Amino acid sequence: MTAELTAKPKRLTGSSRGWDIGISVTILCLGAVVLVVAFLIALFGVMMVSACSGECSAPLFMAGWLIAMILPCAVLVAGTIWAIVFMIRAKRALFIAIGTIAVAFAVWAGGIAMMIGAIPDFTW
Repeated sequence: MTAELTAKPKRLTGSSRGWDIGISVTILCLGAVVLVVAFLIALFGVMMVSACSGECSAPLFMAGWLIAMILPCAVLVAGTIWAIVFMIRAKRALFIAIGTIAVAFAVWAGGIAMMIGAIPDFTW
């Protein structure tokens, strides 16, 4: 029983390790491209302030803008480092790469939602 609890997880070998590394790196690179586009959308999101007629919440808007610009990049860098560590240790990194992109996109969407929520009567 104790041998089962102390057993190390199975390391990837051969072609399964190659596929894991290849797909993980591809997902992280494509995610970086998508996050660059998301960063630009957040950067130009400052123009949403022009729809404000005086009753906007400036602190909420600014917090959402900073979250949408900075946090997805930080999440991507941290997730990439974490995935690289798993690749070096021959463990499965694919789920970390997918999770990194999903969390970064969710953080970006939350920041954009805060920006939109700060401006009452905002219309596209």
